Amino acid sequence: MMKNKLISNILAFLLLLSASGCKKFLEEYSQDEIRPSSATDLQQLMIGEVYPIKTHFIKYIDLMTDDVTSNFVNDQNTLYRLYNGEPAFTWRADMFEMMAEKGLAAVDSYDHYYRCIKGCNVVMDMIEKVSGSEGDKANVKGQALAMRAYYHFMLVNVFAQPYNAVGLDLEKAPGVPLMLSSVVSDELPSRASIAQVYRQVEADLLAAAPLLEQYGQKNSKLKASDLFVYTLLSRMYLYMEKWDKAVEYAGKVIARKPQLLKLSNYAIPVNTANSTVNVFDLNSPEAIWMFSSHEELNQFFALPAAYGQPAFYEVSPGLSASYDYNWTTGAANKKDLRPAFFYTRYYISATTYDVKLLYGSKTGSSYYTKGMRVSESYLNRAEGLIQQYLENGDEALRLAALADLNYLREYRYDTRTVSYVPVNIANGQALLDFCREERRRELCFEEHRWFDLKRYGMPQLKHTFRGFDNQSPREYILEKGDKRYVLPLPETVLRRNPNLIPNP
Repeated sequence: MMKNKLISNILAFLLLLSASGCKKFLEEYSQDEIRPSSATDLQQLMIGEVYPIKTHFIKYIDLMTDDVTSNFVNDQNTLYRLYNGEPAFTWRADMFEMMAEKGLAAVDSYDHYYRCIKGCNVVMDMIEKVSGSEGDKANVKGQALAMRAYYHFMLVNVFAQPYNAVGLDLEKAPGVPLMLSSVVSDELPSRASIAQVYRQVEADLLAAAPLLEQYGQKNSKLKASDLFVYTLLSRMYLYMEKWDKAVEYAGKVIARKPQLLKLSNYAIPVNTANSTVNVFDLNSPEAIWMFSSHEELNQFFALPAAYGQPAFYEVSPGLSASYDYNWTTGAANKKDLRPAFFYTRYYISATTYDVKLLYGSKTGSSYYTKGMRVSESYLNRAEGLIQQYLENGDEALRLAALADLNYLREYRYDTRTVSYVPVNIANGQALLDFCREERRRELCFEEHRWFDLKRYGMPQLKHTFRGFDNQSPREYILEKGDKRYVLPLPETVLRRNPNLIPNP
């Protein structure tokens, strides 16, 4: 009870900070409010205001990828779910305004990310003014730096061009505003360049790493840790095509935490049953950081009321077919077990009980469905090694990449009655393509695919949508390199801040 009251008071303090104009709001606060005075208070502020836990930031992002398809079902009781997803699924330029008009909750991604950054900055500005041991303060500071980096990284990848876009001047191309202080100014922020944002993300992560290495070893999987920092550095360097650094930081994660969840050690879910264990469990050996919940996707992917009807949105045939899974009931070797463990599934037929994949769901006994896992580090390192192999032809790099991919796959395949058979791909480009498909299979519905498509050259995508009973299905095309790969800044944001350059 006291903890909840403390969090409420601190959040009220944050609201006061937001309204304090150009003056230093750390110096202007009501005497009736409780201002954070200890490292413990600031940690509670992190929990209440910074960490997403069950928060939804970009719930619509998978609808925009090739991992999702749409079906029309004339079920008036639940048809609103189809319309909820239409603006994102069809890449509408006014998608944020349309989703808001439909009453869809938590689609203000831009504002939501910056609210969390504000919490990080309050911690950073106050950490030297509060009581607590040096270790406790260093731990909280490291967490604030890491999360500020994470949110800026997500923002620049949602609302700006990919770092590796051909012909892009990174020093001039607009990124997102960098918010590095809790001091509110009358001067409205402008967009920093993509290069500036990436440099700041890198600086924050490199500053956070030693603090969390020394003082954050006992942080839970709901908080940032040094492994969180290494994983994000590896991902960032992969996006920047700094292959050696991507390999280096992925290696730091694997050296400390090489374990993966071996799916065949557990009861394999049958048909539409859910597993009681999964990769985002609190006790999962590969979970590094966790957030979100089932509710994030239920607004789009829930089934119509009529039994046996297709879902309004579901896993695309391309992604579903990419898994080497044996759907035969009772088969001694089910092969790739990820369709059984990684997805919520449903019956498409009330008579034959054929099963289809609905959406990614990697929770078991816990509640969390997204975050960071060790498997990403194996994939990041493998891709970095392959890219280096393509540059210099060093056979050791190809073999090392294959070792990472096969290690991951062995933990995903059914080895109850047969041994896993390693893949061996000699051609470098074919190996890179295989690695990218493995990344798609493994990290599905974890906020990777859209960003991966952007850095893969923004390929053409096609979606078919039908919204009414008497309407023929209509094909929507996102052309290769389409400007809509960069999401529009919401109109509400642009109206508040005329200094922001809108995306074309």
